[in-house]
Amino acid sequence: MNILFVICSLSFRHGGPTKACLETAECLHNKGYRVEICATEDLQDIDSSLLSIFQNKGICIHVFPITLRNFFLSRYYYFSFDLVRFLSKNISRFDIVYIYSLYRFPPTISSYYARRKNIPYIIHPHGSLDPYLYKKNRHIKNIYEILFEFRNLNKAAAIHFTAIEEKNLVSPLNLKAKSFVIPYGIQLNYYIPNPNLAEKYFHELKNKKILLFFSRINFKKGLDLLIPAFAKIRKEISNLFLVLAGPDNEGYGEKVRGWIKEYRIEDQVIFTGMLLEEKKRAILSLANLFVLPSYTESFGIAVIEAMAMELAVVISNKVNIWREVEEAGAGLVVSCNVDEIAKACIKLLKNPQLAKEMGKRGRKLVENRYSLEATTQALEEEFKKIIESHKSNR
Repeated sequence: MNILFVICSLSFRHGGPTKACLETAECLHNKGYRVEICATEDLQDIDSSLLSIFQNKGICIHVFPITLRNFFLSRYYYFSFDLVRFLSKNISRFDIVYIYSLYRFPPTISSYYARRKNIPYIIHPHGSLDPYLYKKNRHIKNIYEILFEFRNLNKAAAIHFTAIEEKNLVSPLNLKAKSFVIPYGIQLNYYIPNPNLAEKYFHELKNKKILLFFSRINFKKGLDLLIPAFAKIRKEISNLFLVLAGPDNEGYGEKVRGWIKEYRIEDQVIFTGMLLEEKKRAILSLANLFVLPSYTESFGIAVIEAMAMELAVVISNKVNIWREVEEAGAGLVVSCNVDEIAKACIKLLKNPQLAKEMGKRGRKLVENRYSLEATTQALEEEFKKIIESHKSNR
């Protein structure tokens, strides 16, 4: 089986999709499949050293330059003539094409060439169809959908959702393509708490209580709720620090700093920027509690990572795996409300034994449902079914 992944960018600043794409590709490659990835340049730097790790393992990664890079629309939509040329000449080599996201040039052009060359393709919308995001920029999206996107979706061999909740939220669109639900997975042996790493990278936070937000600094992540909630929590819990660990992609951090100043908690909030590899494990090892009060989250891979590190979690009911977390007793689920977020965090910070028990249940949940090996095997089986069905229909 020859598999092509198409993704707008492989910058780790985009969080879940980059991680999922690379690690799933590696897992499929280890099973003996030929895997290639097409991506374009990014406004942010791509970490070439991390990409080279995957390339050295035998995964072919093509990163195409953006055409007219200085033109805003070209950059924003990841427009690339080189990608067009590659797809037109090479897409027929593949048995299946897996496409990340919507409303950008790479997914649009790869869907077009897959149909033109009669190659089955799967679209993973990555939350783009969630009602909260679907409503944004609706006038532009309406045009894009009429011209391209509804055809791309309806003609797909399948649509991949990563949570039942995500699939249910999209159902009012009445898309014609079949769909399946397979969650993201992580490499479990990587996520082991390590106090030595915490000491190495964050010595200044030793013996302090840490409330950890580990995600992009982005408008949809509920930081406008978390900052006032933390101001309330700080009044009840002494020696508590809020660590905001993640990249600031769109300059949203300036708004966040404004709220921090407004609530006079500058001395208790720490921005770390994007953390990868050992530094990521270090901060997860150090934290007392993980919080993610997002307005929308198609999956929430950071939640899985936190649970794998035996951290209790406080998440909003807009994180699409909230039902699984609640049923497992791995954390507390709240609405997007300042008081609810504060009360939940205070409850677990004041009861470390309860938080510890939830953390252990979280690890068990990840082991049972979110291992990379299990999720990749499920995806592999879907690929095979789609390819066989396509051959028989053809």
